[in-house]
Amino acid sequence: MTVVFGTKGEDGRALAHPLLEQGARLLWGWERPSLGRSPRGKPFFLGVPGRWLSLSHSGGYALCALSDDGPVGVDIEVVRPHRPEVPGFALTREEAACFDGTWEDFTRLWTLKESWCKMTDLPLYPPRKAAVPKDCPQRSYEGAGWRAAICCRGRPPEEIRWLGPEGWDSSLRES
Repeated sequence: MTVVFGTKGEDGRALAHPLLEQGARLLWGWERPSLGRSPRGKPFFLGVPGRWLSLSHSGGYALCALSDDGPVGVDIEVVRPHRPEVPGFALTREEAACFDGTWEDFTRLWTLKESWCKMTDLPLYPPRKAAVPKDCPQRSYEGAGWRAAICCRGRPPEEIRWLGPEGWDSSLRES
């Protein structure tokens, strides 16, 4: 099973590791999991084969994907305008063909690309060469002012489980 936990606050970077601890406690009953990093920087659980994680943060948002199905990658980005040439630099031909020209759609495509690279521990640069395979289990999520995506083995979760300081918080639910 793969689960995506999310939270929001003032600083998503500061929220990412506490979210990981909270998610691992809720899902697997773990307290303070020990992490290592691949040579490229991808985090993994030390001494725990068969369990995978991915973290992301942007603005005041943080996401944590946990899985026992296989490697997982998650990304969240606050939607913001970029220089006009960025889509041409960042998108593959296939992505550019389905790009609708909005920054919301660019952010959706970017989060899919970044989540794929996180799952596979492959380089994101140059981004035009980082293509998400069509057969990769993936899902995009969206809310007011943000987009997110997951690439994983098995079935991607239908929704993000938004957490507050004490666990599930329905007031944080995003569409």
